[in-house]
Amino acid sequence: MRNPEIKEWGMLAKQCALGAGKLIEEMLAHPLEVMYKSSASDLVTSVDRAVEQLVIDKIMKAYPDHGILGEEGLIACKPDEFDTVWMVDPIDGTTNFVHQQQNYCISIAVYHKGVCEVGVVYDPTREEMFYAERGGGAFLNDEPLQVKRNKEMKEALLSTSLFWNRRAMKSGLSEKMQHLAHRSRGIRVYGVAALELAYVAAGRLDAYISLNLNPWDYGAGRLLVEEAGCMISALDGTDLPFAERSSILAANPNLYNFLLEFLMERPL
Repeated sequence: MRNPEIKEWGMLAKQCALGAGKLIEEMLAHPLEVMYKSSASDLVTSVDRAVEQLVIDKIMKAYPDHGILGEEGLIACKPDEFDTVWMVDPIDGTTNFVHQQQNYCISIAVYHKGVCEVGVVYDPTREEMFYAERGGGAFLNDEPLQVKRNKEMKEALLSTSLFWNRRAMKSGLSEKMQHLAHRSRGIRVYGVAALELAYVAAGRLDAYISLNLNPWDYGAGRLLVEEAGCMISALDGTDLPFAERSSILAANPNLYNFLLEFLMERPL
């Protein structure tokens, strides 16, 4: 892969994220149109769809031969049919967006032949741009990110989405998280996976654990985590798939093995 091409993808991904942030700000000046998808807790807004369309249009204008996989499904894409695939979550944390107008983000990842080469997570309310290129490091607003490797469990701040997950409750994973709460400094629930992964990369969180994420939820965050020196995998320790749903364990390298072994033990 030619490095200049990756740079071009990264520049476009950043431009798309900034453009999305501006569009969101403009649309928030008007009442939100909120709709249910699968349930009252699974929301989509007119803003999600407008942002995804904006990003799709920008990508297709620059790279008409690329595939796009977006949360709102505004364009049909079979990822295996394209060498280069963009994964777009126009608003990750839609429930937060609807209720708070904060604690949400835009997530854009660029995969080439199944490997994530570029990741952008943009928080427009805080004007924080998390960015990573494979082999080129991770950054927050152009400042390099590199986590401290001597973190101990008693110092750790964790984040998860397991507490309300039925599978996690049946398997004992949610109870395990309660035990981890007592062995760490605490647990936070933000409800925005891409941003939580970015926070692991930035050292604001020391681990993020989830049972079932879509590829656009973790697409960009996985590269941020890796390039900042952290570790990420599925909950069974296997590599994350390409363009498929997956569980997630992202953690400071000093905590990863302990958390993996603890979560894989027989249910309590």
